[in-house]
Amino acid sequence: MEPNAPSSSRSIRVLLAINISLNSLDNLQKGRNFTRNSYPITMLKNKLLIAFIILGFSSFGQPAPTFDDIMIPMRDGEFLEVDVYIPAGADSCEVILIQTPYDKDNFEAFLPIGVGLNLDSQPFAWVIADWRGFYGSSGADLSNFERGEDGYDICEWIVDQPWHLDRIGTWGPSALGGVQYLTAREQHPNHTCAVPLVAHPHTSYESYFTGGVLEEARLNTLDALGYWLSPLVLANTYYSNAWAFSENSSWYPSDIQIPTLQIGGWYDHNIDKMMTWYEATRNSAQASVQDQQYLLVGPWVHGGNGAAYVGSSTQGELTYPNAEFVSDTMAWDFFQYYLLDAPNNWQNTDNITYYELGANTWNTSNATTIDEQMSDVLYFDQSNKLTNSPGITSTGFVSDPSSPAPTIGGANLSPFLQQGPFDQISNESRTDIVTFETFDLPNDISISGRVTLDLYIEADQADCDIMVQLVDVYPDNRNMLITEGARRMRFRNGYFAADEVFMTSGQVYPVQIELPFTNYTWLAGHKIKVYIGGNSSTRWNVNLQDGGPMYQTGIGNSANIEVHHNTTNPSQITLPGNNPILNIDQSEMIEFNVFPVPATNVLTVESNQEIERYEIVDLSGRMQLKGTDVNSINIESLTSGTYFINAISNGRQTSRKFIKL
Repeated sequence: MEPNAPSSSRSIRVLLAINISLNSLDNLQKGRNFTRNSYPITMLKNKLLIAFIILGFSSFGQPAPTFDDIMIPMRDGEFLEVDVYIPAGADSCEVILIQTPYDKDNFEAFLPIGVGLNLDSQPFAWVIADWRGFYGSSGADLSNFERGEDGYDICEWIVDQPWHLDRIGTWGPSALGGVQYLTAREQHPNHTCAVPLVAHPHTSYESYFTGGVLEEARLNTLDALGYWLSPLVLANTYYSNAWAFSENSSWYPSDIQIPTLQIGGWYDHNIDKMMTWYEATRNSAQASVQDQQYLLVGPWVHGGNGAAYVGSSTQGELTYPNAEFVSDTMAWDFFQYYLLDAPNNWQNTDNITYYELGANTWNTSNATTIDEQMSDVLYFDQSNKLTNSPGITSTGFVSDPSSPAPTIGGANLSPFLQQGPFDQISNESRTDIVTFETFDLPNDISISGRVTLDLYIEADQADCDIMVQLVDVYPDNRNMLITEGARRMRFRNGYFAADEVFMTSGQVYPVQIELPFTNYTWLAGHKIKVYIGGNSSTRWNVNLQDGGPMYQTGIGNSANIEVHHNTTNPSQITLPGNNPILNIDQSEMIEFNVFPVPATNVLTVESNQEIERYEIVDLSGRMQLKGTDVNSINIESLTSGTYFINAISNGRQTSRKFIKL
């Protein structure tokens, strides 16, 4: 039975007003895009103090707000608290507005976009506002308001100030980015442009339940920040009218009437929704600004934990020197052009600037999307390879919820998990993970878009999760994570309660897993590789696999899971690209022929290579015959039909199809 939707408009308002802008943590920046860890506030203060010591700043006195802790009125009679920074000697300025739930006073340490402590050497006035219900604005009534309307009212107050000229730009990452979209939706006439980072406004079911699996670490992080979304999210574990309402209410690309520079990272958990939103604004924003929607995607994580953040060179275990501070530089040029009419040639900037991971180069495009429309397909086979044709039989593993595979890097949002590209090789030795890889690539292979896996799964339990990691195997055997995805098998047909269906032992079920949008090139000599397992803890909730209620504590059941790969159940991966055919390395194949075809009683194998043994399997992968004498194989016992014969030698295996009359 479908769980009850949130019972009050207040619940929906919480989901819309908080979730849409809290899809991620604020990577509050200081100086050149410094990120703080937005977890417990005491940790933030300590990290800030340590940063001052490391950087050699001796005091907290600069830049001091020109006007500190000003209470400004909202339309409902409530007040929000703001700080104002005005460069010395300026009578009036264009304004950059930042709205934050993470304490405006932290900006007294550093202003963003490379300004740092140098307030007087740049032309803008800065207005930093605490969100309603947070820090200096904590006393404001939360019972009936729209955060976008608060943004509009802050703009209205700015316009009335003698130190303001006539334009307002907005900036901020994550939650500070989501609120920019809400403010833009209200269409204040002086709101001129916006720079949201690692953010989008759309609240969806899959923002919390990836493939039906709860992204538990992120939800716990948001709870720890004080938002306490768990009761609302866990009351709606199936897709429902509440989710439909949230999705419809937070989808408004046609309401965008100002230029935006949308900045994201390939290792950010928001990137997939960001790519969808950007394309929508290019197609549906007000006609006069559709071609003034810009997108910058770098090799960046979300930020908020560790040394990596939007604009840093180090991301996970990899380094991208040519991506350092690009986000600052482009944001600065964007603001100068739209707020100051600077002759900086911004109007000739291509709409999309994106980093090609793997090749580690910057590219540009004026299209509405960089999604490649062509595709390449690779099949899984019994030799743990990705090849050009379906394999035979199946590959199995055991998923034990009491000993889940660990999350290693990725698009995480937790102070307890690393972010970005990390080597997955330590997980390969586990018995609950299987891998499939190509041979060494003879040429570069590039993709742009969403990789999909169509798998055929059998399990001896009612439910299980299928976790997928896509990696790049370097020549030195590093297995560097690119992106990952998940699917809960009970939701293989959809996320409504009515779609839920459990598995029966002995049955094979098709399931599709779509990975987030990415842009990547495997260089020649590298390998494409896929990891498949049953869990990834602690990023995602661990499935107890017993078919019982979800998100309960308990021991759970171990599941024997089979990934089928044969002509009847051809598990495969589809890569969004237009590449040369990925031919497998012929040196790894056993060249042989079988005759006669069709055969009746005897089958003969002919080869100039040594064949140690053979196996004959049917289309479902079940073993029928095996032996070592390939010169004359008696097949009288086989029923009429199609079979595969595997020639095996020195750990290599090659298959041929034949027909038995």
